[in-house]
Amino acid sequence: MGVRIGMIGLTHPHTPGYLRTLDALDPVAGIVLYDPDVQARERVARQCPKAEKVYDNLEDVLSRPDVPIVLVTLPTNLVPQVLIRAARAGKHLICEKPGARSADEFRMVLAALEAGRVCFTVPYLWRAHPAMRTIRDLVSAGALGRLTSVELRQVTTQVRLRDPSHWLFRRDVAGGGILSWLGCHWLDLLRYLTGEEVTGVSAMIDTLSGEAIDVEDVASVSMRLSSGAVASLYAGYLLPTGQSGYEGASYDQAVILRGSHGILSYQKDGSDHLVTLESVAENWRSAPHQSFRFTLPTVPAYGGAHGLAFVGDFIQFALTGEGKNLVSAVDALRVLEILDAAYLSARTGTVVEVGRSGTE
Repeated sequence: MGVRIGMIGLTHPHTPGYLRTLDALDPVAGIVLYDPDVQARERVARQCPKAEKVYDNLEDVLSRPDVPIVLVTLPTNLVPQVLIRAARAGKHLICEKPGARSADEFRMVLAALEAGRVCFTVPYLWRAHPAMRTIRDLVSAGALGRLTSVELRQVTTQVRLRDPSHWLFRRDVAGGGILSWLGCHWLDLLRYLTGEEVTGVSAMIDTLSGEAIDVEDVASVSMRLSSGAVASLYAGYLLPTGQSGYEGASYDQAVILRGSHGILSYQKDGSDHLVTLESVAENWRSAPHQSFRFTLPTVPAYGGAHGLAFVGDFIQFALTGEGKNLVSAVDALRVLEILDAAYLSARTGTVVEVGRSGTE
């Protein structure tokens, strides 16, 4: 007997990918759908193989005892109150990132999650990627020695290829631009790979695309980690060519970690994912140059094979207590705190201590 999942929000750019994920997971027996948009409800109901029921009232989904988990993909400004209502209804939650427009908004959600004793995750899917797990393991094992710096790059197709009229480019709805939409993945990955917290942030952001949007489309963020190491994130909607829309978009991504004894780097190599290590640490002196190549199977799920594994593991964890929840509500809060600090730093031209930026 499989589980039924509630899908709340059917017009989000990632809704199709998540529906394909649920369709590919054998433990998911059926999906119940909700969105205030009647045309979206009718369209998704026709296209989703596991769709069982479509509702025009959110409470109809939350009141179903046979739907223990809901997946929320709504515009960001609507998400916190829906999460609170779902937590109070006893639903375990998968929430599209970043989960709120600010850390203060999400702290209200955190209180509801704790009161409802429900499981929660945000699909920061890179944590499930075998390349990133390899990097984390090597860092933890001491291959780099003392960490000194981290460089992250997340560049993708220009705003004009992503529909400038979309709510993602409205600050009142989305909360921010490239940093909160895509940079959040890399901010979470920074914490995951290093095991450290971001303590201070200095950021410069701007809107340079020429499109009629009021969020940043390019950003440069410098960060201090708890060990004293320095990290940077460069993000932007900058690639002039590529597929229009949000599925199959082009990316220019990289991760580089440097330490007193070595360097670790990640990049795409065609369809493969390549991790390289140079280390003079004691346990690597016999083989100071190593590379790890990962070829992932092609699956239709959001994020691919590691996205499918992420969601499947969470469903098992929420229902049985077994398996893995790779991203907790506290992890989601930490990312929002870094984002808050970055936006405050960009406005004020100062270095901002993370967790104390508030909503100024």
